[in-house]
Amino acid sequence: MACQNQNSRATRNPLKFRTAVLVPIVLGFAVNSVLAKDPALLSLNMEHFRDTAIVKIDPADAVATITTENGYLEHTGPMRMVWNDEFLRGVIDKRTGQKSFQVYASIIYKGNLRFFATATYQAAGATQSVPVTALSNEVTNCAVGDCTYTERIAFPVDEELLRQLVAAYVPGRPALWRFKVIAKSGPAYSGELSNAEIAGFLAKVDEYTGALPVSIENTANASLKLDFGVDGMPVAATQEQPNRAGFLIVAVNHGSVAHRAGVIVGDILFEFDGHPIKTPADLEAAVAACAAKSVIAIKLYRGTETMAVTAQF
Repeated sequence: MACQNQNSRATRNPLKFRTAVLVPIVLGFAVNSVLAKDPALLSLNMEHFRDTAIVKIDPADAVATITTENGYLEHTGPMRMVWNDEFLRGVIDKRTGQKSFQVYASIIYKGNLRFFATATYQAAGATQSVPVTALSNEVTNCAVGDCTYTERIAFPVDEELLRQLVAAYVPGRPALWRFKVIAKSGPAYSGELSNAEIAGFLAKVDEYTGALPVSIENTANASLKLDFGVDGMPVAATQEQPNRAGFLIVAVNHGSVAHRAGVIVGDILFEFDGHPIKTPADLEAAVAACAAKSVIAIKLYRGTETMAVTAQF
């Protein structure tokens, strides 16, 4: 099993693996520190995942890749193995701003090769099914008993779904988004991501794309970005928070009016200069209507709390 752990995790974090396996053998007095528990997934906030996200840029292909690969790992058992791992990956075309998103998973199990083929999850109140892409599979330890398999897979997720999941994120109270990967043969695999991880991932994506040229797809929101400096989407109230609705901020341009006012990604803006805000068109109209004013009152939700900020044009 130790051999399998080394093969499957070395590319992710070789230093962490050596610490987990070699130190208990060579430095017995350090066992307690090596076996310290990993932080619980739901104890990690959006800022943690944003700050640990990895950005890789390929100048030749003009493509940037952003992942939360380093955000969370769960080690279990006396050998401190990582049996399963899930994280988010985004690919961004730097020339057009076009984005694609996937969930990546690495799954280790014994028995027979399962060949994971389909992923299912809840979206817009219905079960969605998408095909799985097989990235790689490995087999070890067959000579000493049941074979141990590692399958690495990926499946696509829409940006709109991720933004909706972020809209439900409440700082200090993250929640889990669950999915299932169905195999051609054998048991399915159940995985989960914290919406704090999703929020941190999108914050890093928005931080990166904020420096890119405005794509053709985004020209409809150009006046918002130029005048107020935000991008976003409408979000509806929920049964738990019947008044928490408005315009979810998904990007804030650095140095913009919104940035100087203290507006951040994840805020839900619901009133601008006395005008109720529910859609991008509402905000665009409100910004245009107050063009002659220099100081504007804004009301928003940050988490479940209401806040008032002042914007200066």
